[in-house]
Amino acid sequence: WTGDRWWNLQSLLPENGAPFAFILYADKTHLSTAGTVKAYPVIARCGNLPVNIRNVDGPGGGRLVGWLPIVPEDSDEDGKLSYTNLKRVVWHESFSILLVTIMVLSATGFAHECYDGIQRWIFPLILILSADYEEQCVMALIRGLNSACPCPICLVPREELTDHSTTYPKRT
Repeated sequence: WTGDRWWNLQSLLPENGAPFAFILYADKTHLSTAGTVKAYPVIARCGNLPVNIRNVDGPGGGRLVGWLPIVPEDSDEDGKLSYTNLKRVVWHESFSILLVTIMVLSATGFAHECYDGIQRWIFPLILILSADYEEQCVMALIRGLNSACPCPICLVPREELTDHSTTYPKRT
C-alpha cells in the first residue's frame, strides 16, 4: 500500500515537482540501564532512499528531529479519562510543533539542486508515521483495548477483532 500512496502523492505534484518522503518513528524509550529515565525521541529517515541505505546506522540512517514530552505518571489520576485526554493533548500539540516547517514546505515546495546537478522543485511529505500500538492509540485518540473500537486504523468493534472476514471503515 505504501507504493500506491507514493504514486498517488506524486501524481498530485506539479510537472517539475519531486516528492521528498520522510518516514517518522516515534517511540518511548529508556535512557538508563536501570530503566528509570524515559525519553520520547522522534527519528526521521528519508523514504526516497533504498531500504538497505535508510535502515542502517551512519550516513544513510535516521536522524533525531525532536523530542516529545512525557507526561509523568500519577497514580491518583492514572486511568481517568481526563488524565488520558491530557496525555493525548500534550502529544498532539507537541507533535504539531515538529510538523510546522514541513507543513509550509509541503504546500509550496522549494527549489533544490540535487546530487545529480539537476534543479528540482522538492515537496516534503510524511509518507509513514511508524509507532507501536501504545503510540498509535495516542495518535488515533483511542483508549487502547478498552475502546469500543480499539483498532487505530479502522472502526472494528472490540468484540469483532478476531473476525478477519469483514472490512470496516477506516478512521478519518
